[in-house]
Amino acid sequence: MQARQQGVDAAEVVGEILQGMLQTSRPVRLKDLEKQTGIASAKLHRYLVSMLRSGLVAKSADGSRYDFGLLAYRIGQLATHDPDELDLLEPFFKDFIDQLQDDDLGQAVGIGRWVGTGATMVKWFERDSPLSIRSNPGAQLGITTSATAKLLAAYLPAEVTKPLVLRELKERDCLTNANVKLVFNDYANIVSAGVANSIGARRTGLNALSTPLFDQSGKVVAAITILGMAPNFEAQLDGRAAELLMALGRQLSLKLGFSPLT
Repeated sequence: MQARQQGVDAAEVVGEILQGMLQTSRPVRLKDLEKQTGIASAKLHRYLVSMLRSGLVAKSADGSRYDFGLLAYRIGQLATHDPDELDLLEPFFKDFIDQLQDDDLGQAVGIGRWVGTGATMVKWFERDSPLSIRSNPGAQLGITTSATAKLLAAYLPAEVTKPLVLRELKERDCLTNANVKLVFNDYANIVSAGVANSIGARRTGLNALSTPLFDQSGKVVAAITILGMAPNFEAQLDGRAAELLMALGRQLSLKLGFSPLT
């Protein structure tokens, strides 16, 4: 086993604090940051004093909460001009779609992300086909019907997804307590299985499978989705296409630094 390289503990603690702020409603109170990071408040306070001086964090007007400072925003602005981490994985998606030679394994592979209050597809890779089956990038997907949106919603807190589920079921004229329960049971099964499917949700005969892509913190940063047309592509949760898709998800998650629990 390769020895772990020696680093600077203080830098790692700063990273934990910044990660905690990313995962908490901001501006954040010290006690909430303590709960999020597991770092004692006295230690947090000492680090925050230095982070205030460096510009990584800033205090709210009343001095009781913390938010990202000017230096953090400048770093973020610079990062937005650099390639997205998913862009660096693009060759793997292209190779994967090239491997799907049979229609029963799908005809297109897409990347979906949670943006704002919903899920959307941001990129597509498609086999040569006389029939385009892609959805338009930017179109919001139904979180009770779409494989991609269900997958992403399943890994979000219920307080985030429940209002959206209620609204969507109401729009579909099927809002009942039983249907709400079915949706969240479906989400639980998706997390357990690591894959979601949809059968003709967007268009009759168009089926989909979706699996998560995790980053180094264990957060789901995207959904990888296979689309295909029935009757060839049945989007079975225990089929060969699902097996290949989940293997791709695991492979690319590892490349993003994800370390699954053993």
